[in-house]
Formats: sequence, C-alpha cells, structure tokens
Amino acid sequence: DERWTSSSSSSSSKWPTLHDAALEVLSTPNARDKATLTKAAGKAWLETGAIPTARDSSSAAKKTPRRPARDDAIRIVASNSNELKLGNGRSVESRRKILHALSHIESWAIDLSWDIIARFGEEMKDEREFFDDFVRVAVDEAKHHLLLSERLEEIGGKYGDYPAHDGLWQSAIETSDSLTHRLVVEHCVHEARGLDVMPNTINKFRENGDEASALLLENVVYPEEIGHVKAGLKWFRFLLGDASERGSEETVKTFREIVEKKFYGTLKPPFNDDARAKAGFDKRYYEGAIGNKSSHSR
Repeated sequence: DERWTSSSSSSSSKWPTLHDAALEVLSTPNARDKATLTKAAGKAWLETGAIPTARDSSSAAKKTPRRPARDDAIRIVASNSNELKLGNGRSVESRRKILHALSHIESWAIDLSWDIIARFGEEMKDEREFFDDFVRVAVDEAKHHLLLSERLEEIGGKYGDYPAHDGLWQSAIETSDSLTHRLVVEHCVHEARGLDVMPNTINKFRENGDEASALLLENVVYPEEIGHVKAGLKWFRFLLGDASERGSEETVKTFREIVEKKFYGTLKPPFNDDARAKAGFDKRYYEGAIGNKSSHSR
C-alpha cells in the first residue's frame, strides 16, 4: 500500500517495509539483538523515514511466524512453577530475580508489538497512526529490556540466570485470529496488570535500599507502560467505530465479553485505578469482570 509514504525516504534502509522490519525482529533469537534491532527500526520508521511504507504488494506472502524465534538463554518453565518465586526483595538474590522477570516480560513485549504490526498490518494498512503507536510501544519495550538487563548486571546478575514462563505468548497464540481480541487481552488486560503490581514492586526495591532500581521503574518504565495501555484501548475503540473519549457502554460491554471468553484466569484486585484511569481505562471495563476459568493449554 503506497497511499502514504514518508516524505523523507531519501535515506535508505535495509527494510523496504515496516512489515519486513517486524519479521526480522520476530525471527531474531537473541533478546539483546531483538532490542537493538527494534531501536534501529523505530528510528528508521519514526524519525528518518528510511522505511518508506508499512507494507507493499509483497507483504501478504511474507507470513508472520506462529512463535517468534528465541534462543535457549532462558529456560522456560510452567507459569505456576515454584521456580518462578521472586521473594520479597530483601535479599540481593530476590532483587536480581525481580529485575530478571521484568526484563524477560519486556523482551516478550517487544515481540508482541512487532507481531501485532505484522499479523494485523493488512487489516490496518491505511492507518499510519496504528503503526506509529505500536512501533513506539516496541521501542519503549526494547529500552526497558536493555535498561533492566543493565541494572541486573550492576547488581551481579545477568539475563538468562533464572527460568521464566512464556504465558504472554500463549495468550498471543490464542488471540492470533482477531485484532480486537489481541488488543483486549494483551495490550489492555496484561499491560494493565503490570500497572497494578508496579507500585509494590517499586517499594520492594526502595524499602531494601535499591533506589537505583526503584527510580528506573518509577521514572521510566511505569509512566511509559501507562501509554501502552492507552494505545491498546484507543485502537480497540477505533475498531468498534467508537469515537468517544471514554468508550461507550456498548464498547465496554464488548470489552467485557471478550475478557470473559478469551482471557484465561481471573482479573485480580487490587487494581491500580489511578494509573488505569490515566490510560483512559476506567472501572467500567474491568471491575467485577471474570475471565475464562476453563482449562487450556497452559
């Protein structure tokens, strides 16, 4: 689709389209390389115009992988494994585990951002702003992954030291056939859950003397994650043809129906109502909502 292209596309890029950039990140197995490529692609799309268009006539034939490439640096375990217990932050080992878990989530979030661009790009090909928003989300997640990994190294750990789960990608597979479902489950419910637990996580570092980690989360990660929930909700409303600022009652009803059908688990309070409200995600969407508790692949 060539209906909108960047006016400054004189600087060339190794990626003829944003779809090509997305597929390269998704097929890159190393977490740090994924983040570095994401920063380069973000600059080429958002700043220099070196990537001239989101898609072209060849994009449809270039399929999005069911799962992104991942090397064996992280040992994947079940999401309910005792090996994933992080502790209360009182020991340096516990704080390393918390930083590692956060860094891992941010790395998967890079893939989720590129997956929505590649998988649903044809559906959204006329909406430049959609691509802008999710490239920005990808760049934020890459920055967070690199900063959290760097902080982990400063306190004596490294990415790959601990096991992790891939629950976010299980949800991605289960919402791979519907952009509305993907936006609700991954980019609203899961992202907002991150907002709910963040103040307590910050306190675990602060109360145990790790102010550098607390400030990284408080000043960089936390405020940017609010913007990610906002983007998810914005495009969900767009797909429903809802131009209202808060979302109509019909939009809220549809949202809750999708949660009930496609979100596996429960929406657990306490909710961070203030942070959610900053994203436009008011209580009507989630208060008393019940996910799908039936057994599934995880």
